[in-house]
Amino acid sequence: MGKAEASPPAMERAGVVRGMPLEISLDELLRVSRDAATQPAIRAAAEWAIARALELAEPAGVYRWVPVVRLEGGVLVLEGGHALHVGEKADLLRPAREVLAFAETIGPKLEEEVRACFREGRALEGYLLDCAGVLALSRAGDYFRRMAEEEAARRGWGVSLFTAPGSLVGWPLHGQQELCALLDLEAIGVTLSPRYVLYPGKSASGLIGIGPGFQARKVESPCRFCQIADTCWRRRA
Repeated sequence: MGKAEASPPAMERAGVVRGMPLEISLDELLRVSRDAATQPAIRAAAEWAIARALELAEPAGVYRWVPVVRLEGGVLVLEGGHALHVGEKADLLRPAREVLAFAETIGPKLEEEVRACFREGRALEGYLLDCAGVLALSRAGDYFRRMAEEEAARRGWGVSLFTAPGSLVGWPLHGQQELCALLDLEAIGVTLSPRYVLYPGKSASGLIGIGPGFQARKVESPCRFCQIADTCWRRRA
């Protein structure tokens, strides 16, 4: 379900993107319930949740390309004096000549409806709508994965894994402050709380490196390095 996929435009050094195409798979959403195959009510609620998520989501993102100066001691030093304390897995970015820093959101409307569902005693619908929102946010992030892949291909380079504070082992959530300092969050209606959480809740940040030393041509998930890899229902192989 959803709109046809679109390719990112030729690279600009920084910018704002709105209306990124979203696609949510029913099978992927049904992974959240072991009983989905035997419970028609769960499947019907999931179908409703996907349709409603696509109605409520207002995807937007902001990005910036920044050249890499050096990597030392788990710290990625960028042009302009910016430093990202990536930590013990920083070597995943060692071949990077440039990084694409970005943040995306699907806006507040979906979460507002999730809260309304729970207030009205519609727990199943609320839960599945919330999960559909997680998937919609991931699809918004796919836009920036394609942006990195296409720019790397244009230069004959490869790409890193997708990385983000709070998910990559060794890069704690407070790393959001350093990463988001590179971005104009206000342009997409996103704020960073004193506890380093993005608001609206269905918002996320990320970082992808490109360079001639990377072998991969597609941006892959860092699931095997994630702090919740053993429990995440969305884990990708």
